[in-house]
Amino acid sequence: MNARFKRLATAFGLAGALALSAGTAAAEKLVFMTGPAGGSWYPLGAAIKNILEEEIADMSVDIRPGAGLINLRGVSEGKADLGWGNVISTVDAINGNPPFEEKIPGICNMAAFYQQYAQLASVNESIKSWADLKGKKFATLPRGNTTEVAAQQLLKAAGLTYDDLALVNFASITDQVNMAKDGQVDAIFNITAVPAGGYLDLSNSRRTWHVPVSDEQFDRLKEMNAGWSRRSIRANAYPDQPEEVPIAGFPMHMIVHCDQMSEETGYKIAEAITKRVSELASVNKALADFTVKDLALDVGVPHHPGAARYFKEAGAL
Repeated sequence: MNARFKRLATAFGLAGALALSAGTAAAEKLVFMTGPAGGSWYPLGAAIKNILEEEIADMSVDIRPGAGLINLRGVSEGKADLGWGNVISTVDAINGNPPFEEKIPGICNMAAFYQQYAQLASVNESIKSWADLKGKKFATLPRGNTTEVAAQQLLKAAGLTYDDLALVNFASITDQVNMAKDGQVDAIFNITAVPAGGYLDLSNSRRTWHVPVSDEQFDRLKEMNAGWSRRSIRANAYPDQPEEVPIAGFPMHMIVHCDQMSEETGYKIAEAITKRVSELASVNKALADFTVKDLALDVGVPHHPGAARYFKEAGAL
């Protein structure tokens, strides 16, 4: 090989290496904290991963297990780029409300997803409102869960605290249902889908009443936490429930860091999810009829600048 050819080969090799280096630098790898394996958040996160990797050039997404409160810390501290969250917990986090001791900085909303319903089911006919829980036996999920925090907020909006109840049990949904069947508790409370399997089981075993959230109670609830929204249990969702029951709820949503994620990346993610959101119904049927306006729902948490720009251009904000 003559000297001139060696110089050319070296030059082309260097140019190729530089091009490869530039391509690698342009690639973007995101960490997505979802939920525990076996739960509903993990497979939905995997579906989002596939969409983002197929729709956005040079993007890869690493799925990791997580949970609502853990994900907030993870995104805020830069340990994750994306995360699933419960809206009311996110609102409490960014405002530094209990159970958070201080404000969790940097959290923005990317998009809202399926709704979750705050359901109080009673096997005691005298419980026709949340206020009627006074002096009654009650069960909800263990402390530290979003559901348990929501229970306290709904009780407070009805003028009650745990101290006003005869008994409070903290247990899994399965254990709650068994307690209600056996008469150990008068009512159980969970944030879950409609219809919920455990509640159907209870309704098929004992006469069950689904307790509404009054307008006054909801207004107080909304003042405490802007993430709450009006929801209802549709008529005949459960046995012996012929009429719609007005309750409250909130969506789960995707959270990102307001500043650490670029506006352009946020825009591309919102665009990709909107383009293929209908495919997510294969993972969660509640997303079957989702539109860009559903994704752009105001949940009381600021949108990421990139998502806000996309949703505005799409006419959803």
